Amino acid sequence: MMNNTYKFSTLWNGKPATGIVAERHDIVLLFDATNSNPNGDPDTGNMPRLQPDTLRGLVTDVCLKRKIRNFFARYNTNGGLMEESGQPDDRYHLFIREGAVIQTLVEAPDLEKLAIEIFKGYEIEEKNLTDDDWKNAKSNEKEEDEKEGKAGKKSGKKKKNLSDYRDRAYRDALCQTYFDVRYFGQVVSTEGPLKGSFYGQIRGPLQVTFAESQDKILQLDFSITRCAVANEAEAKKKGDDNRTMGRKHAVPYGLYRCHIHFSPAFAAKTGFTYADLDNFLFALTRCFGDYNVDGSSARPGGMRVVGLVDFQHTSSLGNAPAHKLFELVKIDGKKARRDGKDVFDSSNSEFPQGLSDYHGSAPDGAIYADANSYGVVTQCSDQKYGKKDGNEPASLITARRLVWEIPTLDSRT
Repeated sequence: MMNNTYKFSTLWNGKPATGIVAERHDIVLLFDATNSNPNGDPDTGNMPRLQPDTLRGLVTDVCLKRKIRNFFARYNTNGGLMEESGQPDDRYHLFIREGAVIQTLVEAPDLEKLAIEIFKGYEIEEKNLTDDDWKNAKSNEKEEDEKEGKAGKKSGKKKKNLSDYRDRAYRDALCQTYFDVRYFGQVVSTEGPLKGSFYGQIRGPLQVTFAESQDKILQLDFSITRCAVANEAEAKKKGDDNRTMGRKHAVPYGLYRCHIHFSPAFAAKTGFTYADLDNFLFALTRCFGDYNVDGSSARPGGMRVVGLVDFQHTSSLGNAPAHKLFELVKIDGKKARRDGKDVFDSSNSEFPQGLSDYHGSAPDGAIYADANSYGVVTQCSDQKYGKKDGNEPASLITARRLVWEIPTLDSRT
């Protein structure tokens, strides 16, 4: 069973663990990499990804989502190691994993069994669907296709048939079983029971941007050797010098920033709950090398989360533009202008040496939005604005500073 004890117990203001998240969230994630390769680019020999025009480092959204997947592949939602059987918590099976065949997963008997249970929970004209309806769903779909092929496009609104409910049941079964489908979405309309179906294009509520470093990064390239060989033939060929060569890449230091957007409209489609949101934030704080979860040899120096701020709105549409909220999370390098260049105070270098080369601030608590006469939000602040038309400003957004290890703005030492 899934552990529904919140890791951030004050976060949801008494919301039920099984309730669907109904309000918008905008999240800022800050992490750093030390003597590590945070995300190698296969097109450049696995060198750290780089913006060619600014020389800033990049980490793709796919890389970050893989770290979340890897966390729940090794740990249960309560933070404990996966049991020897490898059986994950309910609703926390992993869909996109090494060597997985998507068609096999969507055609699995257990998934069909769950889809049938969900299907029989739907109602048409105040009557629950039955096993016979499930059996007739596919043939019904074929008949409709044949009729449309002969008669052309039907005028007016098409009636929802059994095949629509069948496809919807399969989608819901996938979302209930696989957390990464429920989190990030998935395209399963190419093969299997949802082939060609609208319901096979599942859009997840969590949208992750590329992470970009605050400043330029320095790409390092090292040659390494191995004193062993793969087989006897290679050993004879090498003779006494039986060493094979390889390469390793690293970034001495980089501070990366990523934005994550949460859509309650898509959460309603995939069944994303408050427990899911809590588990996602928990995984974000644990999925890097500082908790020995990301144990890749490409990151021996480690990566760690140094900032995590969640802006929680009170409506599904949101109470302020995301970029206005993100502006409240401020990060600056401790720099000075020398010889025509902006260099860090500590090293006189254009490249940062560590987290101490930065300072910043982030809100924690009520956020106030100021709007113009047309109701458009023009600025946000964690400080109250003055009265407007005799009314006190209301706070409709709450900032949760879950992690913050960056020196404060006034800390110059």
